[in-house]
Formats: sequence, C-alpha cells, structure tokens
Amino acid sequence: MKTIAEQMNAAMAAFTRGDYPAARALGEGALRAQQNNAAILQFLGVASSQAGDLKSGAAYFRRAIANGGDTADNRINLAKTLMALGQADEAMALCDGPVAAASPDLQRMKADILRAQGRGSEALWLYETLSAEMPDDFETWNNLGNARFELGDLDGALGALQRARTINPESAEVHVNIARVLAAAERHEEACVTMERAALLAPRDPAPLLELGRMLTAIDHPARALRALGAAAKLDARDPRIFTAMGLAFSDLSDPQKAEQAFRFALRAGPTSAASYLDLGILLEKANRVEELDALIAQAERAGAKGAELDYLRALSANRRGETERALELVRRTESRAIHPAAVAQFRGQLADRLGLIDEAFLAFQEMNRIMGETPLAARADRSAYRRGIDGLAEQTNADWLASWKQGPEPGDRPSPVFLVGFPRSGTTLLDTLLMGHSGTHVLEEVPILEKIAEEIGPFERIAELDAAAIRDLRARYFAEVDKASPPPSRDTLIIDKNPLSMIRLPLIHRLFPDARIILALRHPCDVVLSCYMQNFKPTEAMSSFLDLDNASRTYDRIFAYWEQCRALLPVEVQEIRYEDMVADAEAALRPVIAFLGLAWEDDLLDHQRTATARGFIRTPSYAQVTEKVYRRASGRWERYADKMWWTLPVLEPWVRRFGYELPAAAESAGTA
Repeated sequence: MKTIAEQMNAAMAAFTRGDYPAARALGEGALRAQQNNAAILQFLGVASSQAGDLKSGAAYFRRAIANGGDTADNRINLAKTLMALGQADEAMALCDGPVAAASPDLQRMKADILRAQGRGSEALWLYETLSAEMPDDFETWNNLGNARFELGDLDGALGALQRARTINPESAEVHVNIARVLAAAERHEEACVTMERAALLAPRDPAPLLELGRMLTAIDHPARALRALGAAAKLDARDPRIFTAMGLAFSDLSDPQKAEQAFRFALRAGPTSAASYLDLGILLEKANRVEELDALIAQAERAGAKGAELDYLRALSANRRGETERALELVRRTESRAIHPAAVAQFRGQLADRLGLIDEAFLAFQEMNRIMGETPLAARADRSAYRRGIDGLAEQTNADWLASWKQGPEPGDRPSPVFLVGFPRSGTTLLDTLLMGHSGTHVLEEVPILEKIAEEIGPFERIAELDAAAIRDLRARYFAEVDKASPPPSRDTLIIDKNPLSMIRLPLIHRLFPDARIILALRHPCDVVLSCYMQNFKPTEAMSSFLDLDNASRTYDRIFAYWEQCRALLPVEVQEIRYEDMVADAEAALRPVIAFLGLAWEDDLLDHQRTATARGFIRTPSYAQVTEKVYRRASGRWERYADKMWWTLPVLEPWVRRFGYELPAAAESAGTA
C-alpha cells in the first residue's frame, strides 16, 4: 500500500500533466488517511477548482483554513474561487483581519474585489497605497493601470502599465493592457504594434492574436487582421469568437462567401451560444435569404441557445414579414456586447420611422451617428476633408486646363462603359437592379475600378498629361479589372458601372472614354441628405460627411456644384432619372433611359424583385428595399423631419429649385427663421 507521500507525489504528477480528475482522486485517497491535513486540503481545493468544480474547491479551501492552514495563499485561492461563484461578500471578508493586514497580496486581492464590485475609486486608492509600499511589484502596477483605465484616466493608466512593463518586460499580459489603453487613446497603430509584441511573448495563447485581429479590422486593415486571426485559429479551433472575427474581416473585404464560411465555422465551434448565430443570421438577411434566416433561428432554438442575439435575429425576420411593431418591440430590448450598438440604433430608427414614430426614430439615428463618430475609423477622419478635396478639383478644372489636354486615341474595340452616378441614396440601387433585368447589360455594383485607375494616374492634374498610348493602356487596365472582378458574358455586353460618387470623376471618365454615356440619378435633395444621415455607412473620409446633417448638406452642395461646373465644360451625354418618377411609374421613367442606352425595351426590366433575388448579396444599404415591391413611403420622408433639419434648408434650397423640386411653405419659413 502506498504511503501518503507516494499518493501525493502521484497526485502532483497528474496535476502537472493536466489530468485534474486523476489528481483529485489521488489526493482524496491521501485525505482519507489524514482528514484534517491542511496541505492535502489545499491541494484538493486547487485541483477541484481547476477541474471546474468550484463549490468543492471552495469547501476544501475552507477546511484547509480551519485546520491550521490560515495562510495568505489559502485565503487568496478561496477568495478567487468565491468571486467566480459570485460570493463577493465572503471573499471580501477573507481580506480583513490580522492575516490579511500583514499580506500585501491579500490587500491587492481586496482591491481586485473592489474593482469587480464596481467600487473603482476605493480600489484605486488601495492600489495607489500598495504601489507606494511595493514600488517594484509588477502585479500592483499592472492592476493600478487597469483601475485607472477603467476610471477613464488614460495617461495615468499608461504610466502605471509602462512601469509594470519595466519591471517585467516579458509579460504578455501587460502588453495586452497597454495596447488596450493606446487604442482607447486613438493611438491605433501603436496599439497594434504593442499587441503584436504581446502575441510574440505568448506564442501559444490565441487571445492577443484575436484582439490584434479585431483592432486591425476596426482601423480598416482587414487583410492584416486575417493573418493574425488565422494564426489564432491554428492555436484554438474551438473558439467561435475567432471565426466570428474572421467573418467580419472578410465582410469588410466584400467577400460574403468567405465571411459566411467563417461564420459557419463559428457556429460549429459554439452551437449552444446565441452569439455564434448572430453574424451568420445578419449576413443571410442582407443576402435576402430570409427563409434560411428563419431556419437558422429554429436551429438555435433546438440547440437551446438563448439571448438577446436571437431576439435581434427574430426582429430582422419579423421586419421582413411586415411585422414592424413586433420587430421594434424586440429591438428595443436588445442589449448585447456581440451586436454593434450602432447597428441596433439604426434598426430601431428604421422601424420607428416606418411606424411614424418620428421623435424616437430621429433620436435613434442621432445615437447611431454618435456611436459611429467615436469609432477608430471615424476618429481618424476629417469630416470636412472630402469637401476640401472637391474644392481642389474645382480649382483645377477650368477651360485652360482642359485646353491643355493632349489628343486622345480613337474608341477601342469594346463599347465604352455607361457610368451610373448620383448622390448616395438617390435610388441608384433600385435603378441598377432594374437595368440588370436587361439581357444586354452587365452592371458593376460599386466596384472601385475607376478609383484604382485614378490612384494609378496620381495627382488629378496629371489627367491632362495622358497621351494616346497612356489612355489606351488605362482603358485596357479598366476592362482587365472588370473581367477580373465581374466578368461580363461577352466583350460586346454593355457595361454599366454604378458608383454614385463617381460623379466627381467626370473629367477622368471623359478623358478615358469621351463617348461614355452618363446616367444621373436624382432625388429631392432634402430626402437624399436625410437618408444619408439615416445610414450606417463605414465612416471613410467621404462617408464620415454623413455623420451629421450639416456636413451632409454641405457635401451635397459641393458635389453638385462641381458636377455642374464639369457639365458646363465637358461635352458629355447625360440622361437624368428621378427616384420619385421610378417609384411612381417605373416603366415610364425607365423607357427614356433604355432609349438613351440604345437598347431595345424588354418587359423583364420591370421584374426587379426577381432580378434582386437572383443577384444574391447586395453591397449597398438598399439591399432589403430592392427585393420589395416598389414603394413610395421614402418619397417626401424629409417633410416629417423638417423641424429637425431646418438649418440645412438654406444650403439645399438652391438645388431643390435647380432640379425642379419644391419646399412646402412651412419648411421655407423654418429655413429662413
């Protein structure tokens, strides 16, 4: 028969190799011989807690303390276990008394408990005291930094954490904490570099790589994010959060197929977690695969998944079934860290708007834009920079500059593309869906080919320097990019390049394709500006203009002023079409456009719901609307919000008149108040 020492040696060996149940069983065998042995009781407390049996672990620690093992280590272990069990009061009691007073570690444990209880100021005072008493203690400085961070003292947090890093420069934990503070301070590149260092210091830990991937995605570097997340997945293929983060990065890269694949991996890794279903469900709804969304919700319910994430998916489904009140009820109670709060606010605003709850809707859209304005990408954007850029183009675009252009080449062997432009939210997605229904067209949906060509050319003024050979090369590059991104059925197919803000690239379009035809989508300026404000755009330099109504209206003014300037200088063919006409009588509005394109009329053009369903994933915010019957509820919407946007009217009124729209008398008086 083995001695107690032999049994405990075997138990320790099992514990060391991670076999906690065996370690516990061997320790309990030794305990039967010495039932009040504090050392054995302490070991069993640790082994039980590691095995996931926290209640038994706590019981063993209590017995150890009661049987001569009232040490700081046992108190700390018991306190940590009790905190995990939600028994904070008993844990706090262990941090008082003579033993605790003599132990800095127990005092630090007390501060940790105070932080966990939301008593940050008390915790901070205790950490400050301990840091003065133990100036070389890593844990104290690290925890002090975290406490300062939680209270919003970013500079103080960074100072404490840097002190901790000086004490222990090889700690991955402190590098993670520093990276979080740097990110909060909008020092995003430094944050990413520091998180990369954390990952190098903990090569077997996927957590820093996961955080790095999220950080990179947040600052619009999804390709770099995927490298970090791929490395994290190799370390732990069972963590659904990693695959969810990968799916979001693929979404940012406009790759819905790979995003869906990643989200399905997340679901397999966490089939009972409601959060695992969330982003896949959102993707299915955006792809207009509503039946699959309903099937996913049913799958989650069968798996026993519960939570606000499922309520959000139920709201998406209810909205698609026309159950708007039910959807709004579900969204109002949605609170989940897994759902971006800006997305929740926008959805709530859309539903309230549809129900005529204008005040609630507007407050929701304000909240959405406030949240998006605080994101890392928006924080780096200058909301007036896009307008200043247009001003620079306007200064350069004049008759003398155009006269300096070199002779261009003859038309090529492929038909010049048609460019579908217009201010965002002017009905371009509805129009491109209608045009997709024609057998002779191939529509590009916001593929940034023209943007790539402009970047290759360099500064705007170099357009004038292009000679015939350079223009032929750029045309070839344009069509090569088309064939790569979205190949048309034949070389003779008429390409329609839909990208709303390409309207500011009219000189480049005319330089490359002098015979290109332009379709300009128009909508009431007030409706357009309001609709942009209601959208949760990625806050790039251009789209950040729509985070407030003032910037949105001034951006509209600058863009159309430049458009009109270019129209006066360039001999371009333009066909205008109004959103209001499309929703009132699609055929009457569309026939002149089809004639302008030199195409024969086809009745399939009017079956936009079939076309939208067939096209699959739609990149724009109008993805849901274009699969519905054409509706008029968005026409004149701005009038219901006139009292909330009256100060934009002096900027927009000239364009209202210019395009033949009207302002109600009440709105005119409000605009001049």
